[in-house]
Amino acid sequence: MATPSRDARLDELDSERSALLELSGEIRLGTGTARDHLATLSRSRFASHAYRTPHHRPYLQPRGGFPTTARQRELTLAFHEAGADFIPLTVDSHTRHNDYAAAARHLKTGVAEGRDLLNGYPLIAHGHLATRELYQGVDRPVSLRHGTPDARLLVETALAAGITDIEGGGLCYTLPYSRDYPLDQALMHWQYVDRLCAVSGPPGLPVHRESFGPLTATLVPPAIVVAVQLCELLLAAEQGVTSFSVGFGHTGSLEQDLATARVLRDRASALLARFGFADVHVSLVYHQWMGAFPVEASLAWQLIAVCATAAALMRADKVVVKTPEEALGIPSVEANSAAVRAVRYVLDMFPEGGSLTGETVDEEAALIGSEVDRVLEHVFDDPSPAFAQSVFRAVLAGVIDVPFAPHEQNASRLVTDRGAGRRIRILDPGSVPVSASDLRRERQLAGSGRPQEGPLWERLLNDLRVLA
Repeated sequence: MATPSRDARLDELDSERSALLELSGEIRLGTGTARDHLATLSRSRFASHAYRTPHHRPYLQPRGGFPTTARQRELTLAFHEAGADFIPLTVDSHTRHNDYAAAARHLKTGVAEGRDLLNGYPLIAHGHLATRELYQGVDRPVSLRHGTPDARLLVETALAAGITDIEGGGLCYTLPYSRDYPLDQALMHWQYVDRLCAVSGPPGLPVHRESFGPLTATLVPPAIVVAVQLCELLLAAEQGVTSFSVGFGHTGSLEQDLATARVLRDRASALLARFGFADVHVSLVYHQWMGAFPVEASLAWQLIAVCATAAALMRADKVVVKTPEEALGIPSVEANSAAVRAVRYVLDMFPEGGSLTGETVDEEAALIGSEVDRVLEHVFDDPSPAFAQSVFRAVLAGVIDVPFAPHEQNASRLVTDRGAGRRIRILDPGSVPVSASDLRRERQLAGSGRPQEGPLWERLLNDLRVLA
């Protein structure tokens, strides 16, 4: 039985790092570059320090990435002025897929032609020295947002640039973002990233790690989200990470979101204690609606306000902010800044944090918790010699199955729909080990909200625009 253990820590990190940096051609980076630079930063630049500091409302973090350093600097300063608590650095898709040459080529062509040819910031092309300049005079943590199965060089560069919040994981950044990248390799690459983060921060100021909770953001049942988050939390803890965020995205149901937050917190605390990782500080991140956004600005603003309210009620530690231009393309600097101000306004209506419960929330929490426990016990009972291998085998067996994930190793047999209150329900678990009683209750709740009109495939397509 392969349970999470400190014995799984990578021993020869420096030798592997040296080989990686040499092969990359990035001769300006050494194995001590990140550690030395992070030691020069103020405490206010560390996400781990922010999360350990008492805060009366969720921290705000927008998204955003532009190809050139000039535009990224403009966006950074606009976020800083608007009151964002975390500053994002969103990476372009070529860099995400390790095609650094294409990213550099498109950057050069775009600059020559005076237009953006990339959908984010090509961090490897710019390098760590130029990227450091983006944050001169900025006294807040910077968060790396990307979607990369093999993020080793990307994270090396990010840490050397002074970025202290690293999002991602072997599951959450491979199953939704990749089709054929071998999942076992991705899990091992992220073990490298976790160990790198664990050893790079100065004493008392660890580099923070964050899993990506929304996954495909399309009818993913809370039990799968929670199971993935907890697996990535434990994988990071194995490698010595002591500051970690679990999270999830707005489902369309306030009650189900409140229940999911409760289960995530409870199970994270229990599992860390169970496996001897009590020194890990866990935070909760809530992503505003990740599905199709309303085109009409007034409706988009209302959806943003609803998500902000949910974040306050569940007492999330951070909320990732959307903009009213989500349906139109890459949001402008002005729209991003306006969204930060609007969400902060809503959150300030809950100065001490709120809470909301009731029979529906309690029932959802009990059902989600039961399903999560069965999934994780199947993972823990696997006979593999390492926990990462057990997680990999769980995906291959369909025990962990993410709806609509494009990855070829994802089972794609789990079928979901919406029931009363737009809550996501499991209709067919595939190979996910849902108990007979829990499945019976899921199906009852699926049919209790509205008539099941039309074929399932048509209902699923309609659900893509459920809040648009």
